Amino acid sequence: MTRGLKRSQTGISEEMIQTYGEAIFEMSHNYQLRRGDPVRELNWEEIEKQRPGTGMSDIELARKFGLTHDQVTYIRTIMERRRFRRHNYHRLYDLGGGRRFRSERFIPHFERFEFRPEAIELRKSLDFDPRIASTHLRSGNWNGDTVSAWLDRWAKETPEAIAAYGPEGSVTYASQREEALKLANSFLELGIRKGDVIAIQLPNLPEFMTVYFAATMIGAVLSTMHMPYRGGEMEPLLRHAKARAIVCGGAAESYDAPSTMLDLKKKIETLEHVIVATGGAPDETLALRSLIDDGTMAPIEEPPVASDPAILCFTSGTSSAPKALAHNHQTLLANNRIAAPIYNMTSDDIVLGGPPFTHAFGICVLNFTLMVGASAVLMPAFTPPGLMELIEKGRPTVLFVAPAHVAACAKAGLLEKSDLSSVRIATISGSACPPEVAYALENAMPNGSVGQMWGMSECFMGLHTPFDAPARIRCESLGSTTPTFEARMVGDDGSLVLDGEEGELEIRGCSVIAGYFNNDEANRVAFTGDGWFRTGDLARRDADGNIHITGREKDIINRGGIKINPTDVEAVLDAHPAVLVSAIAPVPDEVLGERACVYVQLQPEVSVTLEELCSWLDKNNVAKMKWPEQLQIVVEMPMTPTKKIIKSALSTV
Repeated sequence: MTRGLKRSQTGISEEMIQTYGEAIFEMSHNYQLRRGDPVRELNWEEIEKQRPGTGMSDIELARKFGLTHDQVTYIRTIMERRRFRRHNYHRLYDLGGGRRFRSERFIPHFERFEFRPEAIELRKSLDFDPRIASTHLRSGNWNGDTVSAWLDRWAKETPEAIAAYGPEGSVTYASQREEALKLANSFLELGIRKGDVIAIQLPNLPEFMTVYFAATMIGAVLSTMHMPYRGGEMEPLLRHAKARAIVCGGAAESYDAPSTMLDLKKKIETLEHVIVATGGAPDETLALRSLIDDGTMAPIEEPPVASDPAILCFTSGTSSAPKALAHNHQTLLANNRIAAPIYNMTSDDIVLGGPPFTHAFGICVLNFTLMVGASAVLMPAFTPPGLMELIEKGRPTVLFVAPAHVAACAKAGLLEKSDLSSVRIATISGSACPPEVAYALENAMPNGSVGQMWGMSECFMGLHTPFDAPARIRCESLGSTTPTFEARMVGDDGSLVLDGEEGELEIRGCSVIAGYFNNDEANRVAFTGDGWFRTGDLARRDADGNIHITGREKDIINRGGIKINPTDVEAVLDAHPAVLVSAIAPVPDEVLGERACVYVQLQPEVSVTLEELCSWLDKNNVAKMKWPEQLQIVVEMPMTPTKKIIKSALSTV
């Protein structure tokens, strides 16, 4: 079946062979020794009975490992050639194959799908250490689930169940799948295919879900762009992702998204399509609604498998070398599936998520809802009154929020005034949560319990408190690791620290990425030789085994769950005529956790105000979310002997 196929037609790289080869070789029926009359006599029924004890067929391995049939056959054949070093694999090749494969339609090689070079390049960031891949494949932590398969299941089993409640009404699972399939076929008509990147900048709307499901149906990769980003922030991200299309909202008074995207289309060679999801679609753009209405219900001929990339996220900031990471369907969904017992969610649940879908936290919440066939209550934009109104009207049973959401509602006096009696469980995540904030939400929920979760874009949920634990554990710690995860704290010398001592948190588990996309230096810093991921967070484990985050080694500012890299902002500020040198550092804030303060050493005999600096940033296309909110003038910056600013000393200058 694969003889003569190019690697660009199978999507196979040498690194992929290294990742999956050993497990496929050992679990394949061709590797297992078959003896006796059934094989000699070609007794297919008896051979079928022997199979559980003698190995798996290529089709069975493909389902288990989340690969295509061709990929398994290709990898197995290569491994047999390398191991046996002779041609006896020809005698074993497709043992019993005539019986199994005759029903499959033969496709000439020249008619077969071929990956673009950019897709193969992105796929390389999903090449796991063979030891890690083998562990998760053999244990079943990774399986053949895909996002579109989960949607197909609920559209078939509960077609009239509500998938989402949006601002304009509700959508059922059946209609959600129908619209997604039509859009998927329209994407194919536009020339978008498996492995291509579709960028999206939309709030939590049904349109976002439709694009997400449509992209995953055809094996495209969804790259999320945060809502506050503007052209200056998005250009390097879209260029790095090699996006083929971008889906955005309509023009608004504060932000003309379509015009911004059309300008970017002229600058970025790969960007071919600007799709407008809401409002009018200007000339040279496509209307999302028209793509859906004009699409067909034809089955997708090249659907994704679980090992294919599904989403491409950017962890922070914008720079010439963005820090990007890809999740395939295995790492994207395994965390949700395996952590499900913590939540005890069912299709009867109604889920309200505060985090945007453009964040990993938001995608995680969306997948949790999809996993059990529950209903999502969508919140396009957060305001304290808006969140409380949605809870009272939507009656969610499961709530996901950031500490900033809860703190803002508490400060406005809305928690004690609102009816949160429908909420069974509430998870707080996105940034460190002060205990008083967690207790405030717990006290406002007469029938529910609060839990905390720690995660990152690189791993989704790594730590979680059980909802049946005492309030002291749920509100004052992050509990312990989620299933399949391990956590350890290490000192500066790399040795393990004792319980109660602070160290850098390192983790490993089923949803940790294989590595960053096209960023070898970041991979070298972030991963240990034995598969641990260095989070950059400082933590300690108490005597009861619960983990507490105590700080961060990074300079990233965590403003209400939105992580801001100050490096690029500082570079722009340093170019201001009044500024000699600047440094941005976090200052504590009881609502958002942290705010950004800019420390400025001025040029001689000049002055500057915060408003003037922000106006300068605006002129230089820096997103407002990155602007500092406080200004401190310093006589001299604290410096190391090598002339690096000591940010930890800024608050004392």
